[in-house]
Amino acid sequence: MGDRLLHVITLRDVSPAAGHVLADEICATIVHETDRGIVVLDAESRITHVNPAFGILSGYSEDEVAGNDFSILFSGHGRDIRTLQQFRQQVSEGGSFEIDIQARRRDGGNIWLRAAVTPVHDAHGALEQTIIILSDVSRDRDLRYLQQDVVEALASGLSLREVMDFICRRIERIVPDVQALVMMTDDGQVMHPIGRASLPKAVVEQYDGARIGPASGSCGTAIHRHEEVIVPDIATSPLWEGLADVPLEHGLHACWARPIILRDGQVAGAFTLFSPEPGHPSTWCRRVVGACAHLCMLAIVQEHARQSIDRLAHYDGLTGLPNRAWLRQYCAQARPNSVPRVTMVLNLDRFQKINEALGHAAGDTLLMEVARRLRGALPAADILTRTDGDEFVILTQTAPQQAVVRAERLLRLLETPIMIEGVELRPSASIGISISDGTDPAADMKTVMKHAYSALSQAKEAGRNCYRFFSPEMNRAAEDRITLAAALRRAIREDRLSLVYQPQVMTDSGQLHGVEALARWIDPELGFISPGRFIPLAEETGQIEVLGEWSLRTACRQMTAWMAQGIDVPIVSVNLSAIHFRDRNLPATIARIMDEAGMPPERLTIELTESTMIDNFEQTVEIVTAIRALGCGVSMDDFGTGFSSLSNLASLPVSEVKIDQSFMKGFEEPSGKVYSVVRAIMHIGQSLGMTVVAEGVETQAQYQLLRAMQCDVIQGYLFSRPLPPEELAQWCAASMSQSPPPVHA
Repeated sequence: MGDRLLHVITLRDVSPAAGHVLADEICATIVHETDRGIVVLDAESRITHVNPAFGILSGYSEDEVAGNDFSILFSGHGRDIRTLQQFRQQVSEGGSFEIDIQARRRDGGNIWLRAAVTPVHDAHGALEQTIIILSDVSRDRDLRYLQQDVVEALASGLSLREVMDFICRRIERIVPDVQALVMMTDDGQVMHPIGRASLPKAVVEQYDGARIGPASGSCGTAIHRHEEVIVPDIATSPLWEGLADVPLEHGLHACWARPIILRDGQVAGAFTLFSPEPGHPSTWCRRVVGACAHLCMLAIVQEHARQSIDRLAHYDGLTGLPNRAWLRQYCAQARPNSVPRVTMVLNLDRFQKINEALGHAAGDTLLMEVARRLRGALPAADILTRTDGDEFVILTQTAPQQAVVRAERLLRLLETPIMIEGVELRPSASIGISISDGTDPAADMKTVMKHAYSALSQAKEAGRNCYRFFSPEMNRAAEDRITLAAALRRAIREDRLSLVYQPQVMTDSGQLHGVEALARWIDPELGFISPGRFIPLAEETGQIEVLGEWSLRTACRQMTAWMAQGIDVPIVSVNLSAIHFRDRNLPATIARIMDEAGMPPERLTIELTESTMIDNFEQTVEIVTAIRALGCGVSMDDFGTGFSSLSNLASLPVSEVKIDQSFMKGFEEPSGKVYSVVRAIMHIGQSLGMTVVAEGVETQAQYQLLRAMQCDVIQGYLFSRPLPPEELAQWCAASMSQSPPPVHA
């Protein structure tokens, strides 16, 4: 104005505009940097904008999808139409919502997306655009489907192993490059596999029966610690020391295990994943393992519940034995190859009087003790059930002729006294026995049970504390056996048995090598009873130990008598049963008997059969070694007819091996197999430093062949039958003047 310069300053508040710019920049950053896919649709559901995360999820760029209908993302699955209709309906309603979409990636793979949808309207309420935020929920759905499928499997009645295998297969589908294993433990000491899919069998077998501890691989250590164990490198982990070779050989380098913990805090096992690549598991992997460990827990709890229900329904609560319902089910499902050949119904005698006198608690104690005794006496393959208060049913596959042995053993077992409430009880029982032929399993079992109960009634009527067969023929045989067993017991007690002695001749010189003592029994009423009949009877009725000791004492006294008479019998051999070798005091018994008789130990040989080694080989070796230490010889009788191996023969310190007489049949053919077997046995025995004795030699042809083989000793009717002591003295005198020795007529 005039000569003055004026400045006009206009002020305007721009704060809101700057805030909008800043907010826009922040929004743009969020849209650009988030890992959630963002899609903007126009009012016609056409794509107008997508962010970079959308490209990562779908594989499409913005240019490829711009202008396309939103349905371009759908997979083409049949459910897409319903999903699209639901999407449009809810957009038109104007509110925000969520919907799951099965989408198809650009590479053709399917992916599950969860869409959080927000419709945007103008001031007049018209739809302007729709903003969609997408999240990948494929893994969540996989895990949810896994859980649903496992629950369905649990409800379907599959076995525990089948459920565990199913879980392992499913996890290997949703977690790439892992191999699953489920281990269980019943006692917290050892573990065993219960579920697997593609894990190599060798790795599974390494775990089977492995002990649980602080360094027992990932699985055993997780069970021991009650916590998750992650081993990123098996090769260097101290937890895998001594165990790493097998998994490494199969290309497995990492292992993660999570304990399966039941609701009561008990650790029932572990869920384990192996990986071919060293390293730690991903968050997703650990999440899946946690879910699967929980599913395994549910499966185990259900199995325990199922077992408890089954036990309540099919097992006796007092003794724990199967009950009548179990037996009825077993009989209904029986098959020809599993039908018991012998059925026994055992009923305690006068049990009700015990209940009345001492009370039901005492009766229960007696029943539990009877059940314990029966279970301990029966082979594991036999079935023992408690079907009524004082009644037990036994199903066995034993041969019918052995039923007598089984019944007698059970009756003797029950006779042992038991103290209950300060009172000594001697329980007894009656047994009814029926035999099955197995031709019609279901019908036959019903008939057999009916017959067994009928036989039980006969046993009760006969005075109790006995057994009866439904078959009259079997009853007669059983009665004959009872008579014979009683006569044998009386004969042993009254010294009515005798020993005869069969010479054993040295093949090359014809001189006497020794004699074998053999028991003979001639009963005043029953006449001659063969050893093949009374020796097994003595074993089955528990008299064999007394009989063996009698034989040993008698043979030692006879040897001492021969020595005093100047009769040169170098050795006497005495057979002992396998039952004798169960007694660790056998060497002391032999030493005492020799000392009583004044007999030099080098003149005694103890014979044992191959079957002796079957029961307890280690104990047999210990006892035989002790007998040899006394100075006695030990001979393996009947070699080649039992089940011993060459390693067993080499381990036993025996001085002699006897070729069984059964090999003499067919032996006379030098090109035959029997001849080759005999020669092989002889060479084996001699190579081990043993004297070889051939039994059952009856012909000159057999003798000549054995002599050509250089067999050490021969025994058989060719030279002599078993002789009484006085006749043996005559035989010895005659043999000294003749070579070869005379043939006994």
